[in-house]
Amino acid sequence: MLDVLAAAGVVVYDWNILSDELSWGGAAEEILKVPAETLSTGGGFAAQVDGNGPPGRSEVILKDGSSDDGKGVGYHLEYRLVAGSPDKPALWVEDCGRWYAGPEGRPARAHGLMRAITERRARDERLIQQSESDDLTGGLNRVRLIEELGTAIKSSIRYRTSMAFAVVAVDELAVLNNAYGFDIADDVIAEVSARIGAEMRAGDSIGRLAGNRVGIVLGRCTEGDLRTASRRFVRTVSATPIVTRSGPVAVTISVGGVVLPRHGRNKDEALTNAQEALHMARGRGIAGIAVYGPSTAGAAARTGKAASTSRVVAALRNGRTSLAFQPVVSSRDSGICFHEALSRLTLDDGTQLTASDFIGTAERLGIVRLVDFSSLDLAVTELIANPDLSLSVNVSASSVLAGSWLTRITKLLRDRSSVCRRLIVEITETVAIHDLDRAIAFVQAVRGLGCRVAIDDFGTGHTSFRNLRGLGVDIVKIDGTFVERISENEDDRYFVTTLVSLARRIGLVTVAERVANEQQAQILRDLGVDYLQGNLFGAPIASPRGSARQSKKR
Repeated sequence: MLDVLAAAGVVVYDWNILSDELSWGGAAEEILKVPAETLSTGGGFAAQVDGNGPPGRSEVILKDGSSDDGKGVGYHLEYRLVAGSPDKPALWVEDCGRWYAGPEGRPARAHGLMRAITERRARDERLIQQSESDDLTGGLNRVRLIEELGTAIKSSIRYRTSMAFAVVAVDELAVLNNAYGFDIADDVIAEVSARIGAEMRAGDSIGRLAGNRVGIVLGRCTEGDLRTASRRFVRTVSATPIVTRSGPVAVTISVGGVVLPRHGRNKDEALTNAQEALHMARGRGIAGIAVYGPSTAGAAARTGKAASTSRVVAALRNGRTSLAFQPVVSSRDSGICFHEALSRLTLDDGTQLTASDFIGTAERLGIVRLVDFSSLDLAVTELIANPDLSLSVNVSASSVLAGSWLTRITKLLRDRSSVCRRLIVEITETVAIHDLDRAIAFVQAVRGLGCRVAIDDFGTGHTSFRNLRGLGVDIVKIDGTFVERISENEDDRYFVTTLVSLARRIGLVTVAERVANEQQAQILRDLGVDYLQGNLFGAPIASPRGSARQSKKR
């Protein structure tokens, strides 16, 4: 058996935690590229774990606060071993097993399997890097643009410089669509991005925010510089017609911007204030320009939950993850149809972070799959405990592109068909756009278990309309950016109308996210959206059993 495992690049180990003796079966020294003397003790092996990467086995087990009920406590880790010499590359390993407690309840022994996954990690990182760009414009996609914005704000605060963030929208895109056909939107957005990009300075960044909106990060930029740059962008776009597949089209843009960190000390404030400025600009007619400035009535001060990387990592390592549950209701009668299970992380001081506060850190450090595993485990536990409950759970791009999450859900749901029918797995549109074949395979595997699959944040990648049918999902969730301004923005209403029509044609149901008021809800009902989600129907809560108006429909 050990020969078979060794041939597959897998080694087994047994670690006596109390004596620190570490024994291996198979060709461990050859496979792990670690000297035999280093492999003989848990401490020696732990010294080979790269301290700048995800935590290794020793650190995770010794800090695990779980209780062993006699069956052991499972773990599944991926971490990096440092190179033994300059000519040897670092080695990524996958380490899974169970630890067992001694008489005092603390970890006393661990047994597991380990294999080298350096090539797979490199492939995954290449795929993720490819997914950072928007395939229509060639600029950054929404996720990477917002990350870039956050980094720029931090640098601006640190070095006490001024920068800016601008949001650009194509004017009257719905009118152009009606006159020339919906397909010209791609041509227009791509050329608008290219013309703006040609006017930008080295070091500035441009990316796709959603639909017809583009975001621009401008370093070392004062309010006067922002106004000058905005006028330049407006002029260059409108200077000559844009050539589309339907012929030349005259296009104008509106620009809303905010100076940072003066009027925004984190990415959420920057996005909100820039969008507010854009709304002001568009209210002035075509080719409008506006720069954010707080009114005397003032926007309420926002206190972010931004936490240092070290505190987030410590909380993740100690397993302080939990779920909050937000209802998703029928647009017909507002009865609850299912809940979305949202990841939460509790810091050492009791502060609870939402996923947006810590997922970026987890992705950057390569430990986001720990969050995905934990969320899945907690959601399945909740479904088993409550047979009347239906949940959706999110899975990151990293887990979709790798196979370990799919292996885990398969094991968890084996012989649990009733749970499968009540579980919805949400994947992001970004994954579907940039690796369609792998996304299709993932969707097929999850649906093969009996679960449904939803594509989340739809609309951040306009060209994915073409791929919805082939992807094979059951539910499409409309990105909240199209809901926030739907009562006053004709372009957003047109987008939702088109998506609902397409979804019905190919047999999908639709969910609108971030519904905040009854006016938005009524518009979405009138447009034919099937389900609604947002604080209007209930904020995320600690237990779904506390939600009102649970519907029998699933």
